[in-house]
Amino acid sequence: MENKKSFWQATAALVLALLVILALERLTNRLDQVEGHAWDFVYYIDMAENGILGNDQLGSPYAYRFLTPLFARVLNQIFDRPTLFGFRVAAYLGLWGTLFGLYLIARHLKARFWTAVVAMFVPATALFNFKFILFDYYRPDQFAYLLLVFALLALLKGRLVWCILLSLIGLQTREFSIIPPLIVLYETFQAWRNDCTNLRLVARAGGVMLAVGMAFALPRALIPVTFTQQILDPFNDPNFLRVLLGMPFDLRRDFNFLYNLLAYFLPLLIIATPQRLKTAWQTLGRLRAWIVIYMVVVLVAMTYGGTDMMRYATYFFIPQFLVLVFMFKRDVHIYEVLYMFGALILFNRLMYLMPIWDFSLYRDLYAGYGDVINIKSYLRLGEVFAFLALGQVVRSVIHEREEWQGMTLAKL
Repeated sequence: MENKKSFWQATAALVLALLVILALERLTNRLDQVEGHAWDFVYYIDMAENGILGNDQLGSPYAYRFLTPLFARVLNQIFDRPTLFGFRVAAYLGLWGTLFGLYLIARHLKARFWTAVVAMFVPATALFNFKFILFDYYRPDQFAYLLLVFALLALLKGRLVWCILLSLIGLQTREFSIIPPLIVLYETFQAWRNDCTNLRLVARAGGVMLAVGMAFALPRALIPVTFTQQILDPFNDPNFLRVLLGMPFDLRRDFNFLYNLLAYFLPLLIIATPQRLKTAWQTLGRLRAWIVIYMVVVLVAMTYGGTDMMRYATYFFIPQFLVLVFMFKRDVHIYEVLYMFGALILFNRLMYLMPIWDFSLYRDLYAGYGDVINIKSYLRLGEVFAFLALGQVVRSVIHEREEWQGMTLAKL
């Protein structure tokens, strides 16, 4: 009986996830080239149309994220459809699978049905996790999110082989799939410290490092590139060390770095209180180390990544999701959750069209772009603090109204 209930709940979660994606798609216009500007999508489109064999237009790092454009290429050739078709299918499958994978993680962590569903919707309300992918289908991130989520789910379930296999595939979409193998290495080292004679642990660590090393090295050895656009590129940029040492001291970029962190963690900051954070952190158990490893990797990637730091910040979706799941399982009031989603819809401009007709409007819609600071930057930062302040007011009003007590998400 319980298995049947779980099956129908999982089916309902799948349907709700698809409805959210369809709703976002209805609110989103399609990518068109902003006059005078072209970005990463042109390189992914080129790989989908011309492949990687004998292609002299390949550049770093795009050529090493070949999985999504080649998936689109295969679909387009099978069904004789234009380039957009394959990328659009990839976007739907990737985002849909990502949401459902998050639901499965929450359920594995013993969250109730509605707690899991509400928590999985949080990344869907982040502008660059979902709406941007539905605006610009020609990105590798939709599969990167998906494979990262299911690699971590496999790790939670103790399926180490599946975890590493999914991570190796994920490394051909975005480099963030290094995170699950790093967690495996950390836990293997912890186990080895308690049993230094266990050669199986040594073999496991060596096998993981070898597999990950090959997953990085082989594409870079076999796929020829003619240019690099990586800000930090030890393979193709002779100024690598100068960039490595100088990047953290770019104060304008640092301002946007901090803004992007605050903006992306807005839902967690709205819900969090010192006691909730303390309780969630205590109950996370082994996941605490996972989150620390995860956060360090993404922070480094944001520091040395591209000018679009906001898209690097989207990879914080899993740590934020995990902490929120543990908060939602306890005393978070339903009205707090409703306020959080209202704030996210407004702050992340989910009802807006992407202003592709004007580059400055496009760049400043979210702000936090590279080292660009203008009046919009300060206004957007002010929005973050305004939503946080209003959230405090909402929480205070809730606690003053006794008839609202007990209306927590965990009781649904």
